[in-house]
Amino acid sequence: MTPPECARHAEKHCDTRELRRCSPRASRRGAWLAFALLVLPPLAGCGTDATLEPEPYQTGLVESAGNDQVLAAAATILRREFGRLEQLDARAGRIVTAPAEFDTRNESGTARDFRGGSSRMRRVATLTLAPRAAGTLARLRIDIERQDTTRATQQQTPTGRFDDYPSSGTAIERDAATSDRQNSVWTRVRRDRNLERELLSELLAEFAPPESPAGGGK
Repeated sequence: MTPPECARHAEKHCDTRELRRCSPRASRRGAWLAFALLVLPPLAGCGTDATLEPEPYQTGLVESAGNDQVLAAAATILRREFGRLEQLDARAGRIVTAPAEFDTRNESGTARDFRGGSSRMRRVATLTLAPRAAGTLARLRIDIERQDTTRATQQQTPTGRFDDYPSSGTAIERDAATSDRQNSVWTRVRRDRNLERELLSELLAEFAPPESPAGGGK
């Protein structure tokens, strides 16, 4: 073997040994890169959701009124709109209504809207009160949810996986649910901001000072 050939032979074997020594480090770098790619997209998604919905409640200050007064007025308005209250906690200043269900052909956010199919929806309102120096701060949120029970039942298997075969599990196997209400699956679609503003404005108007007559009452 000539000297140039010996040099090339030594260089080749030296590179191979270096690659073997570097290989574990390269693998670790590759693993960290894969981990970063998996973690970063979800984090970005969380930031996007926060941007889309910066305010979780519609708020309004009821001036010169205490919590008990505002709670009673709010309960009257929400009972009229939703029919029944599931929670009325005077100490915590919190009201949660029973769901008010309705059918729609254009608000479900699914392909059924384009096919003209009907979807079962419901509204649920949550109101909280907090004392302030100038009165009571009222916060109202109304969520719209879509019933997805049929779709979930058709797709979910007894093992919890989702495929094309309906579940044959018993009620006990499905979290011991035995009633239609317990078996119902509801998916949050959006907030009803228009109704939030409408009901909150009505609540504020209940405590608004009376307008003085024109001309100072003369």
